[in-house]
Amino acid sequence: MLDILIQYAPNWTEHTTWLVIVAFIFAFLVSYGMGANDSCNDWGPAGTVAFGYKVVETLRTGIIEFDIFDVYAQYNATTNQYDTVDFCGNSTIVGGWKAPDILPGATPLECAKYTSIDFMLTQTASLAGCAAFMILSSCYKIPVSATHAIVGASVATSFYIRGNVGIKWGEIMSIVISWFISPIIAGVIAGSLYYIVKFSVLIRQDTFKWALRLCPIFMCFTLVVNLYACIFDGSKYLGLDKLSAFEALLVSVAIGVAGWAILTFPLKNWLPNQGHKITDMREPDVADNIKELPWYKYFWAYVPEDRLTKKVFNTLQIVSSSMLSFTHGANDTGNTISPLLAIWLCYESGYAFGNAETRDDTQLLLGYGSLAMIVGFVTLGHRTIKLLAHEMTVDMSPISGFCIEVGTAFTVLICVKMGIPISSTHCTVGAVVFVGMAKSTSEGVSFGTFRKICFFWLLCFPMAAIIGVGTTMILQQFL
Repeated sequence: MLDILIQYAPNWTEHTTWLVIVAFIFAFLVSYGMGANDSCNDWGPAGTVAFGYKVVETLRTGIIEFDIFDVYAQYNATTNQYDTVDFCGNSTIVGGWKAPDILPGATPLECAKYTSIDFMLTQTASLAGCAAFMILSSCYKIPVSATHAIVGASVATSFYIRGNVGIKWGEIMSIVISWFISPIIAGVIAGSLYYIVKFSVLIRQDTFKWALRLCPIFMCFTLVVNLYACIFDGSKYLGLDKLSAFEALLVSVAIGVAGWAILTFPLKNWLPNQGHKITDMREPDVADNIKELPWYKYFWAYVPEDRLTKKVFNTLQIVSSSMLSFTHGANDTGNTISPLLAIWLCYESGYAFGNAETRDDTQLLLGYGSLAMIVGFVTLGHRTIKLLAHEMTVDMSPISGFCIEVGTAFTVLICVKMGIPISSTHCTVGAVVFVGMAKSTSEGVSFGTFRKICFFWLLCFPMAAIIGVGTTMILQQFL
């Protein structure tokens, strides 16, 4: 425990305003780094405000036993001050600095429970560790995991101040395991979807015709899967948590079928007309006579993608990109807002672990994080986008992009529903690798670039931890 000279009286957080300001600055930099770095997955502020609170709650309360930071202050009638005690016994415990005894003539509280300033310090330092690594990695155009960084920094700073006590190693191990499993799951889903497209569309004689036929079905599938994951057990702000699993499925299917119907009937001629209007002389049509291999060889053989067929999948990719943006925001904004929300609640009430899901200020903080992500995306996002789009795979087309985005979004949304803070970066990279191999096992993926990314992934956890602990040592000098 840090040797901090502070009296935990009901108004003690008035002395921590400067620390809250520093935390807001670091939180902005974390979100900025995520917007710059994770824009290679997709840009995600749209999903932050409505659904981001579930992962916020996991990161805010799920990896460390927060009661190790509880501190009890008991009123001393002799000195007319509050003394810090180990516990309050059978006394009534009241948390919050807006207590009655700050008013003139009010009766002092017998005992009050607060979250110690040590906790605010660890969370601020964790934001610093995550921000530094994310921005540095973005400058070197390496896609890394903000989830890795914030968990590593949070555990390290807590260990530095409180030791091994209170760290939920079992929960942390399950999160770490998910970092390795999730890219495989996303890759299998994305790769399987590309094989479906490959055999149902790309090896046909008239790929454009088959793309037009199947586009409404792919659209329906994309909408149903993503909307169900969003609606079922969804945002309390929107009242979606009141819907049963069956009701959420009905709504999702209804919207998915509506999307299918619109593309099948009112817009039946729109897609082919749009495809024929756009002429790209740099990319000629694919000749039919190149598709003469036995069917089983297409599992590893590269199949050229027709120009008009790609135009059809442009429409699907708009929807899949939007869904991935939504899930990215829902998952990754928790990396920023979970520490900042805990600091803010502590500053506002003296206790950091109240119910945050329905608070209005939670919405505002999520919006603050999404704004910073936009700034990071606009100013620095092009670097990591270029790496995944051009350097890791030989051919990033609308078809492969659609498969990658659906696979990533499906995996991330499932984990968001479970409150597991996985890495959308890991999912996207896994999906890129599997889809690249599905396109061509011999040359579809640049494994040299993939190895470089994996090396930075291994550095993420320890580097964020070291920076976080160093920042803790610096900040404690001002307390």
